Amino acid sequence: MKFLKLLLLIILILFFSACQHSDLPALTPSLHSSDTSIPPSPTETALPPSATVTQPPAIITATPPPPPALDLASQYVISATLDYGWRFLTVEQEIRYPNTASEVISELTLVVQPNWRPNVFKLTRFTWDDGTPVEDYTLDIIQLRVPLPEPLQPGETLEIALAYELQLPPILTSEDWGPNPFGYTSRQINLTDWYPFVPPYIEGEGWLVHNPWYYGEHLVYPVADFEVSIQISNAPSGTLIAASALDESQGDLHQYRLEKARNFVWSVSPEYRVFQDQVGDVRVFGYAFPYDVTAGEAAFKVTVKSLELYQELFSPYPFDAMTMVQADFDHGMEYSGLYFLSKAFYNTYDGTASTYLVAIAAHETAHQWWYGLVGNDQALEPWLDEALCTYTEKLFYENLYPDSLDWWWDVRVYWYEPAGWVDSTIYNTAGYRPYRDAVYLNGAIFLDELRTLVGDEAFFAFLKDYVRRETNQLDTAEDFFSILREHSAAEWRSLLEKYFENPDISE
Repeated sequence: MKFLKLLLLIILILFFSACQHSDLPALTPSLHSSDTSIPPSPTETALPPSATVTQPPAIITATPPPPPALDLASQYVISATLDYGWRFLTVEQEIRYPNTASEVISELTLVVQPNWRPNVFKLTRFTWDDGTPVEDYTLDIIQLRVPLPEPLQPGETLEIALAYELQLPPILTSEDWGPNPFGYTSRQINLTDWYPFVPPYIEGEGWLVHNPWYYGEHLVYPVADFEVSIQISNAPSGTLIAASALDESQGDLHQYRLEKARNFVWSVSPEYRVFQDQVGDVRVFGYAFPYDVTAGEAAFKVTVKSLELYQELFSPYPFDAMTMVQADFDHGMEYSGLYFLSKAFYNTYDGTASTYLVAIAAHETAHQWWYGLVGNDQALEPWLDEALCTYTEKLFYENLYPDSLDWWWDVRVYWYEPAGWVDSTIYNTAGYRPYRDAVYLNGAIFLDELRTLVGDEAFFAFLKDYVRRETNQLDTAEDFFSILREHSAAEWRSLLEKYFENPDISE
């Protein structure tokens, strides 16, 4: 009788386990496409290896942070080996993706940004968690689509493993393309958006993926946990890694952990000069080229002051490290825990706060809140991070360098005579300059008028509440105005009609 009861229990368990899967049709991915999107020019031939082979030194932490919690964020375990001389990267990667939606997912989409550049990305192995090869997939532009053998139910987790190679391309330097940090120059190698990642899943719509565009940012990132190990060979003596997190290693294997972050990036160069400081529990690093040490130190100090100020105005900084890197390309660019500051801004530094080096360093640091903590669709609603970061520049000057505030308005904003809808997308403006003028600059003017309309008390209370409630989320304009409405009864319809193509967004 005991045997029969045990057999019956096993049959019931198998029955209910089988009921966890259903044969539902695949969901259609959400994709913003453009018929005029053209990939850049092919990769140049890599340079031969350098003569000296060394490993870059590590930054040692006294107490390593705890391992990532097993919660509802995607998890990436990545092992990368960089041949610096040949600009060649080999990677092994594991992805753990939990279905946090309330609906079944029948097809997984990965974003593979390096595949946008010809002859850069090569997938060498792709398996399920049991080691079985994934065979039925397609890779088109930047989307790797994978039909699932069994639909992924709400609350279930999917695990996959990939191995791939990256033949790094030269960084695109044209002002018509940008920002494009990924790749190499003669001075640095930048690994940005270098690994396949799972984009946000929008219930009822599918995967949120946009086609690349000539300017602006098109990628949308959910938060995730990262464990990254890096080895470097064939590099000049003194080569350093600047990364989104602290280096926990003591030898040649550089190890990083980063939790609840939009991405993990790193930059490598034998020329970096390093600055360090501490803001509370946050270690701040700055990396500059030797011919720009004075300007680099100034930009680094702005980063430190910005971190101190923004934690007072908005919320605590979420990571234990913050890194500023001089970019050997045009444009600044933000990532979790790290930002690049264009080499062009260093040439403007005159020893005062009335300079683009200072303004843009304050702007890029602000992205740790507007984009990093409070995420958004950077392609379709870029004002939610770019207008806020530009206006945060004003708050930086207002609080720390009030004598330069008139310069900021006159030179940074009004000199360009900004026009255009603040709620423009990266796809519906006529180039980088009109896009910037509408979203960044007109956006800052709009926010200043909005602040005047609702009053300082409501405006700053709103910003703190906005960060608190939207941290680690993907925010929308509807969310922005809904939370603002809880702090102010002011009527802003006429203001939106002045600056927004869709003034109904707040209703």
